[in-house]
Amino acid sequence: MPYPTYTRAEKIADGTIHTVGILSALTATTILIAVMAHHLGTPALAATILYGVTLVLMLTASGVYHMTWSPRLKPLLRRFDHAAIYLKIAGTFTPLAVLIGSGFGYAVLGLVWLLALGGAISKLFFWQSPGWRSTALYLVMGWLGVTLLWPITQTMPTVASAFLIAGGLTYSAGVVFYQWESLKFSMAIWHGFVLAASACYFTGIAFALNASAALF
Repeated sequence: MPYPTYTRAEKIADGTIHTVGILSALTATTILIAVMAHHLGTPALAATILYGVTLVLMLTASGVYHMTWSPRLKPLLRRFDHAAIYLKIAGTFTPLAVLIGSGFGYAVLGLVWLLALGGAISKLFFWQSPGWRSTALYLVMGWLGVTLLWPITQTMPTVASAFLIAGGLTYSAGVVFYQWESLKFSMAIWHGFVLAASACYFTGIAFALNASAALF
């Protein structure tokens, strides 16, 4: 699959979005973990750390891939970029499933991680370019989140549920720009939606963790 070419202005815009995203994720996850460290049980804290790591990993892998000018490195970096997406999806599920705490929630989490690891390994070693298999797996993992919607609304604050739903809707809206390749700055706009959706998920998880820890 050919690699798209972007103007200098598009590269700068996309690079700025990635830089803001990486620095924001590093700062926010560090603060969240530090605040929650003495108020959460070991499973919830471990799940939060895992979520933070996968979030930063995804943004970093995306930034390095999209900002590199080396045609020799692009194939390898694209593999890491796409593999990191699987891990970030599973990482986002993890604290939610732990907070739900039901057998069903853990079963969904196990399935999501199985798909994520399978997708990441396939992307790194077997699938040479984006295709229907990658897209299908992303969609399946995303739709598995719908199965947790009811337990989320029953066990977490309304504001947490609202931010989590907003995150899913924001991702969905951003796909329009991801597919609109002829639009100038389309990739930067798409990554802006990814960053906004990630911020919604982070906020929703933070509210849910706060309620679990009963801090405020």
